[in-house]
Amino acid sequence: MAQGVQRFTDLRAWQACVTYKRAIYRVCEKEPLVNDWKRRGQLEESVAGPPGHLAEGFGRFSPLDFARFVAIARASLLESQNHLIDLVDRRYISDEQRTALNALAESALQEVTGLLEYLQSPEAARNAQRARERGIARRTARRTGTSNPEPRTPQPRTPEPRTTNHAPNPEPESRTENRTRTRTRKREPGTGNGR
Repeated sequence: MAQGVQRFTDLRAWQACVTYKRAIYRVCEKEPLVNDWKRRGQLEESVAGPPGHLAEGFGRFSPLDFARFVAIARASLLESQNHLIDLVDRRYISDEQRTALNALAESALQEVTGLLEYLQSPEAARNAQRARERGIARRTARRTGTSNPEPRTPQPRTPEPRTTNHAPNPEPESRTENRTRTRTRKREPGTGNGR
């Protein structure tokens, strides 16, 4: 994603998909397609899906998770192109109309494919990591009340000491003393396995 993308509506891919969707909706409002509910519904679904998938993917925290939704959006755009060919075959639209609509579809496909390639790149992973660090720094600053937080870098966690309910032994025994004491300990009556 380019710097400055704050909302899914800022994505060029989303904008191109919406432009294509609106052009298809205008075609669906005209005869004879307006009365063919089945084909109209299939076409409208295939063009309504991509902007929705891009918006949903944008809300994910991982570039690869976002990429899954972008791939689905791309597949829906291709499906809509197939529906346009079917409309020409049924003589609902002319080949010239299909060509004009297909140009919008190709523009949307180009933007969606570019976004998909970016999301699958190492650069996207690095940018996502930096964004997470900035978010952590902002949340920390809000909690602590500092004004200009520095991004937190991941540090290895050290195990915290375990607490016990009993008082620690002031002088630790050597392993040899501990084993000897265990072997020579007498068994109290009634503590066997009962056989």
